[in-house]
Amino acid sequence: MYRFIVSRILRRNFARLSRGDYDSVVRQFAEDSVLEMAGDHALGGERRGRAAVGDWFRETWATFPGLQLLPRDVVVAGPPWRTRVATRFDVRATLPDGTDYRNEGMQYLRLRWGRVLEDCLYEDTQRLAEALERIGAPA
Repeated sequence: MYRFIVSRILRRNFARLSRGDYDSVVRQFAEDSVLEMAGDHALGGERRGRAAVGDWFRETWATFPGLQLLPRDVVVAGPPWRTRVATRFDVRATLPDGTDYRNEGMQYLRLRWGRVLEDCLYEDTQRLAEALERIGAPA
């Protein structure tokens, strides 16, 4: 039952993010959380602390207005004090020049009592870097 609830919350959070409501998701991060996105590009690297995580979400949604994150598969393991979640997801957005951006990715989360401790994102970095270059995002 616990795994089902966590999976449902995660899917609900993806829907919130797709509506641009990242603030409610950021509130679920622990004060000392870490968000890491793979790749050498404007959105890549490590952010430490809830404030820095919030900045990353704001920057991401400013860069890709209307960003849609669609979970395909969610796997939950572990007890409430040491939960691990893996999610395969699709990414969709329209770039400022009107072209479609499509990508796919994986997320690995570590949770403790419902708080996000670590969020690791692995998107097709080449495709993402090309989209960021196309819209002129700094490297």
